[in-house]
Amino acid sequence: MTVAAAILMKDPTEAKTRLRAALDDQTREGLALLLFDNTLRFLTSEHDGPVGVVTRSPLIAERAAAQGATVIAEPDGGDMNGAATLASAWARRIGAESLLVIHADIPGLVREELDLLLAEGRQSNVVIAASHDGGSNALLLTPPDAVPFLFGPSSADAHQIAAEASRRSVKRLVLKQLSRDVDRPSDLTEVLPLVPSSEATQIFAVPGIGEIEAGDDLATVITDAARKAGTPLASGDIVVIAQKIVSKSEGRMVPLADFAPSDEALKIAGDIGKDARKVEAILRESTSVIRARKQPGEGLLITRHKQGWICANAGIDESNLGAGREGMLLLLPEDPDASAREIRAGLEARFGGPIGVVISDTFGRPWRNGLVNIAIGVAGVPVLVDWSTRTDAYGRGLKATLPAFADEVAASSGLLMAKDAGLPVVVLRGLAWQDDPEARAGQVLRPIEQEMFL
Repeated sequence: MTVAAAILMKDPTEAKTRLRAALDDQTREGLALLLFDNTLRFLTSEHDGPVGVVTRSPLIAERAAAQGATVIAEPDGGDMNGAATLASAWARRIGAESLLVIHADIPGLVREELDLLLAEGRQSNVVIAASHDGGSNALLLTPPDAVPFLFGPSSADAHQIAAEASRRSVKRLVLKQLSRDVDRPSDLTEVLPLVPSSEATQIFAVPGIGEIEAGDDLATVITDAARKAGTPLASGDIVVIAQKIVSKSEGRMVPLADFAPSDEALKIAGDIGKDARKVEAILRESTSVIRARKQPGEGLLITRHKQGWICANAGIDESNLGAGREGMLLLLPEDPDASAREIRAGLEARFGGPIGVVISDTFGRPWRNGLVNIAIGVAGVPVLVDWSTRTDAYGRGLKATLPAFADEVAASSGLLMAKDAGLPVVVLRGLAWQDDPEARAGQVLRPIEQEMFL
């Protein structure tokens, strides 16, 4: 028996209006999206039949399509019962014998309760999963139009009465997770584990990435490793990826012997005691030389990279390249932001979204010893956050506070990306962040005319 499942989802700006007393508009809309993504991800991964989403929101339609769900367009001005009727027509059109209508605001969906619901559906025409306040959080109908849709206050009673009046067999269930939804401020305690909160932030590495070769699809590699480790990605996660594996996947490993030294490279190499071929590679990746100094071991060469970063050796690396790769140089990705966007699209296609991506690299810092990870590529993650309109903890206005959010995220990942750990992917979960489709890592760069120390 084919069971079609349909999620009814408003535009996020119109959802959860009863929470306005407890949440500002941005938080309320973010919560609605979080709950929808959770429901969509659950059904597309756990339900064996077709999944549809009834909505009038282009954003919701895009997210649904990315997860392989059918988008059922809802006209403006419709209500929940009209949306459910559209779902019923879709189910009949595709030849489904049954229709499961489920709300998008159930925070704790589990496979065991879905299986129980479907098992009851093989015995009864109408199965009602009642909410804690008497609503119908899920409704399973065989056939898809077994009873009219009567969502609203006390809809569990209304659906049961309609089934009995139509001489349809009916079963009413009260299931622990399916009875919980988020409609009132008092319901928020049920969804706290899903809501971004600094008090609930987690950071963990994804093991099992393995050696990366040119042409590898990093979104697939990360997806497989995360699922195997029992830590699939979730909406709101930020994934930090070491630049090294991005460069490897993009074929940015080049033999040192390929770089024939120019006159400039030969002069600099002679002055500072550095391999002239490596100096040539650095010059080709840079727009200008900032500092060059002879020192014990290999000479120091600080340049401005073509992407604007000021760093040692133009970010070129020779460590952790893999067995049999002596005499090779690993260059930075050609366009780390584009790399991050591509990886993000692949991850969101598999897990829903939003999922942020940061590509990190390890840089030194002027005036301070030691190395930290910084963001050299981003997708979705805000690079800078303007706090100039906010107040401090004592209510005083903040005039020039501009946290470098993406760099802070990258730096935190360095706690787990030890050079000898083989853990090039780290996930931050539970951070509050606002998706920025226009974000570019270069936004952190200070304009040259404002530089005081170069």
